Amino acid sequence: MRKWQQNVDLIATLFHAPSVCLFQTTGQGSQVISTSTNPQSLYPNGSFIPRDAELFGHVIAELKRELYVPDARDDIRWANHPEVTQAGFISYLGIPIYWPSGLMFGSLCVQDSTPTSYRPEFFQLLQTFRDLIEADLNLMVQDQLLNELRLKDELTGIYNRQGFKTLAEYKLSVAKRYGHTYALIYFDLDNLQTINEQLGQEVGDQALRSMANALSSELRDSDIAARIGSDEFAALAFIRQQEDMENLAIRIQRKLNLLKEQRDSMPPLTISVGAKCYQADTNTCVDKMLDEVDRMVYNIKQQKRFANNPDYSSHH
Repeated sequence: MRKWQQNVDLIATLFHAPSVCLFQTTGQGSQVISTSTNPQSLYPNGSFIPRDAELFGHVIAELKRELYVPDARDDIRWANHPEVTQAGFISYLGIPIYWPSGLMFGSLCVQDSTPTSYRPEFFQLLQTFRDLIEADLNLMVQDQLLNELRLKDELTGIYNRQGFKTLAEYKLSVAKRYGHTYALIYFDLDNLQTINEQLGQEVGDQALRSMANALSSELRDSDIAARIGSDEFAALAFIRQQEDMENLAIRIQRKLNLLKEQRDSMPPLTISVGAKCYQADTNTCVDKMLDEVDRMVYNIKQQKRFANNPDYSSHH
């Protein structure tokens, strides 16, 4: 933002223009990202112009091309434009700016209270500044993608342990602010090692993706799902009562059963579940919460092993 502000001020100096603005345009209107530090500037930084307001920048958003008005008083299309009649800017030069995806970001515009006759070099100069801004937008998008990759599990597409902790800390701060009750649910696929050994890694990966799909389909947008270990998953969900937490775990097991029915190659998938409700005023950190439910799952798996093999306890 500081660099963009410097660029806007430099454009104003080079063009000898009283007002230069960088707008970000959306379906609701235009936000002023940077405006030249000049008393004659029409729009202050951060101001918002609704979509139904007449603005040269909105015209660019519709045309999706450069717009140059040397003297609005000589053109019936612009003679009664508010930026002309009310603000006194009779010359306008604007150029669209795009995100790397090709969607329009906004516009960069130069406004003057006197008629202009810009030479081709001035247009090239403004295009150069536009290219610099678009290069910054590309870097921003790439940085965001890298951040998402660092927080996402490559195999399943849901968050990894670091991503879960990062988002959970934010969600817990929201829960405390609004007094929400939430549950941390820990899932462990019971037979992943056996699947990998008997059916191969590809089927094991398919089982992990099925677990991630089951979580994603049953959780709401406000909840978080993550793969936090090789065969371990966690979900942070806002709930009203403990019964909601129990029902969620049941629905996820049912979803796994359904996925198994849809794929003949998939072996039965069962999960061991540990879950705990937390009140909004708890001071327990995410790591400690994970440790608590992890111990629950460990005890459940031990009980399952003992039930399936009564001699297990004599060797452990």
